[in-house]
Amino acid sequence: MEDKKSRIIEAAVRLFKERGFHQVSVRNIIKEAAVSNGCFYHYFATKDELLFSINDFIMDYVIENAQQVLNSKQTPVEKLHGIISTFISTFYVYNREVVVMYQENHYLAPEYYQKMRQKRDLYSKIVMSVLDEGVKLKEFRPLEPLSIVAFMIFGMVNWTYTWYDPEGPLSIEEITDRYIDFIFNAILTEEAKQNPLYRPYFL
Repeated sequence: MEDKKSRIIEAAVRLFKERGFHQVSVRNIIKEAAVSNGCFYHYFATKDELLFSINDFIMDYVIENAQQVLNSKQTPVEKLHGIISTFISTFYVYNREVVVMYQENHYLAPEYYQKMRQKRDLYSKIVMSVLDEGVKLKEFRPLEPLSIVAFMIFGMVNWTYTWYDPEGPLSIEEITDRYIDFIFNAILTEEAKQNPLYRPYFL
């Protein structure tokens, strides 16, 4: 049965990306997924719930990755590198889902939108925790407030979905390297930039 649920989600992702949330009906999704009407409603009460499940999956994925990095014994610079890298890799691993999340999230019902906001806040707290640790250890410049620094970093990275092409001239790894070089040149202290451990992060 879970195979049918996956088919419904995959069909919705394809259709939402191609046409937009409001231009796709439940009937369209059922036809695309080749499932019955009853099967759809067994898993999802509404089309809104289906859109939420796509958003929720992506946010859980990036939060789990960031949490693993946060809990590691790495330095703050290594942690931030890991968080940014795993975040950007999501644009490749789940490209269509990410596009749907960014383009259609404003159509989420209020209760679902609030849940997503809470998860975004949690992700921001993880990033700010790493930034705060880095400032205390003099690896990051004391730029205040840290919340704005976090928003600047991921506000920039978030827009990757608008132009990233998996078949484009740069691989996701090359794009990540350019982001890391740009961000680390801006926020690392001069002392940290000279650390041999971090030289591979600069182009």
